[in-house]
Amino acid sequence: MRPFRRRTHGLRGRLDDGAAAVEFALVLPILVLILFGIIDYGLFFSNSISAQSGVQTAARQAVVGNLDATCPKPGDADSSTTTEVGELMCMVKKQTGAITGTDYVKVDFPPDPGDLVHPNGGWYVDHQLIVCEVIAVQGLTGYVPLPRHNGEVAIRSRIVTQIETVTTPKDDPGGEEDTPPGGWGWCA
Repeated sequence: MRPFRRRTHGLRGRLDDGAAAVEFALVLPILVLILFGIIDYGLFFSNSISAQSGVQTAARQAVVGNLDATCPKPGDADSSTTTEVGELMCMVKKQTGAITGTDYVKVDFPPDPGDLVHPNGGWYVDHQLIVCEVIAVQGLTGYVPLPRHNGEVAIRSRIVTQIETVTTPKDDPGGEEDTPPGGWGWCA
């Protein structure tokens, strides 16, 4: 005689039908949050690397006298900004190409009291050039907290270099765009 066996394979399949859907519904929000975090942080770090590289590349071109005459001064630059500084500001923006934020640029020539001929800053060989950029980041998804500076989500990049070649030496106070979140105090 054969032992009595219960047929459970049909009943078991029907009991497990909804388990996968419930598990997926529990895990999906976590997976979506992780995906949004990867996207937001990836774009944030891309902007950060682009800001460093863009400021450095544009400043390097400026100190060797290789400004882009086809690059116009940004519309929100202050009215005292010279053509050369406007070209440099435009080059920084073009080199950076901010993806998820608004970028602001400041160019400064600090005065050199040790230079008796040209004590005010400007386009003179061996004078300092300071280029700063801020990218005010608005996260793409808004679900992930991004790094903050003084309460603002911003990427800051600054380079200080010396002018090597100048086609037309002249005094220049520099220039800046509208004040970014957090101001320009860190740039000096």
